[in-house]
Amino acid sequence: MELSQPDHMSEDAQHEWEQGAPLSRRQFLEAGLLTTTAVTGVALAGVGARFLVGDALVPRVENWIRVGELTSLPAGQIHRVAYSVRMKDAWRTTERKGLVYVFTDDGQEYTVLSSICTHLGCNVRWIADCNCFQCPCHHASFSREGEVLSGPPQEPLLRLQTKLEDGVLFALI
Repeated sequence: MELSQPDHMSEDAQHEWEQGAPLSRRQFLEAGLLTTTAVTGVALAGVGARFLVGDALVPRVENWIRVGELTSLPAGQIHRVAYSVRMKDAWRTTERKGLVYVFTDDGQEYTVLSSICTHLGCNVRWIADCNCFQCPCHHASFSREGEVLSGPPQEPLLRLQTKLEDGVLFALI
């Protein structure tokens, strides 16, 4: 689109029109401010969209850990199992180490609990004398099933989803 020349122009104005007038300091600053505002708006819109959408666009990778063979997990006992699993997100791969506790009463249905206290993330430990899990950080205690017995936690220990394959128990981290 070509701009038409105004009818009434002085000779100097006509010369500037033909040559393209340089930007004044004010015009330059206004253009810079407008560009900065536009770029900031686009960036904030991207951050806002990520906040609103959350992890919905990031595919969830299931990380199943091998808890153990059923023959090594006899009924009536609490078993502490250490695990190490490679976790991958969109940019990096990390190794995650942790502990879970597993038990069964009948040898058919297994319960796997996270060892992470729901208060501040410390590792709980099984204390056979009190038949409970205790957190050393703030003296919280949890029942054998992971329910809060005392202390500051508001939530029970996380119960992990399990599956059996060929006599081996797996838990979803």
